[in-house]
Amino acid sequence: MQKKNFKSSEQLVKSINSSNKSSTSRMDYYNRILLSSCSTDMIFQRMISTINFKEVVPLPKNNSMFRFVIKCFNNTNNVILGPLKISSGITLTDLPSLSIPMSHYHLNKNNFVQDNFIHRISENETEPMKKFIERLRFIDSRMQMLISDYIRHIDESSPIYYMLKKNNVTFNQNWIFTGIINKGNNNTEYINIRYFKDSFKGKKKIGTNVYCGDDYLDEMADLLSRDTFCYINGNIYPLIKVNYIIINERIVNNIPMVNFTCKAYFVDINFIPNSIHCSTKRL
Repeated sequence: MQKKNFKSSEQLVKSINSSNKSSTSRMDYYNRILLSSCSTDMIFQRMISTINFKEVVPLPKNNSMFRFVIKCFNNTNNVILGPLKISSGITLTDLPSLSIPMSHYHLNKNNFVQDNFIHRISENETEPMKKFIERLRFIDSRMQMLISDYIRHIDESSPIYYMLKKNNVTFNQNWIFTGIINKGNNNTEYINIRYFKDSFKGKKKIGTNVYCGDDYLDEMADLLSRDTFCYINGNIYPLIKVNYIIINERIVNNIPMVNFTCKAYFVDINFIPNSIHCSTKRL
C-alpha cells in the first residue's frame, strides 16, 4: 500500500521543473574543502603528489570484485577537486559560470539503474573549466601510474594477486583503465561523475546530498532513489571527491583482462537555479 504522501515519478518531475530556484548559499562548506586541496596550482600539485593506495579490499556486496582505497595528505581518503575562478574561493554568483551541463539517464537500455551524470567536453569550455579538466587528467594519470607500480611490485599477499595472475596481467599488459574522463564514439570525451544511490544518512533518500544553492532538493533525491526511468539535465557545479578504484575482470575483444575504474563522486549534486529539466519519457 502506498503512503498518502507518495508522489509518482511524473509528479516529482513536475514539481522539480517548477521549483528549481534558490536564494541562499552553501559556499562556506565548499570553500573550506577547496582551500586545502586545489585553491592554487602549488596546493593541487602537493595533493596530487601525495595520492596513494591505502589498501585493497573486496567490495562489501561482491567478493569477486575489489577496490583500491585512496589516501592523500595525512592519510585522509578523499581527493577533492572543483573549478575555481580565483584562489580566494567562490561565491554563489560565481556558480553559473563554473557549472557544466550534465545529463543523467536513470535506466539504461537493459533497465539497470545508472548512478552517473555525464558532461560532453567541447572546444567551448570556459577558462576555469579548462583548468578543471586539465586537473582531472592529472588525477587520471596519477592513478594509472600507481596501478602500474602496484602491479610491478605485487606479491602473493595481495588480495588481487591471483586475479592478476589468472589474467596474465603485467605492469603494461592485459589491464585497462577507465578514468574520470573517457572517450566515446568519434573520440568524443566525457566527464563521468557519480552519486551514491544507497542512503547511509538516516532519513535521506540517497547517499549524496542534492541542492540548488543551499536548498535541499528532496524531490530530486527521491527521484534518483527509484528504479523507474527518468531523464535529468541541468547545469551542475562539479565539486568531486575520489575515494577508490574498482577492480574487476572483463573480456575485451575475446581477451580476458582486469579493469581498473577510477570513480569520482559528487560532494554534493548542486544544480544552478532555473537550469533543471526532468522527464519520465525516454528520448
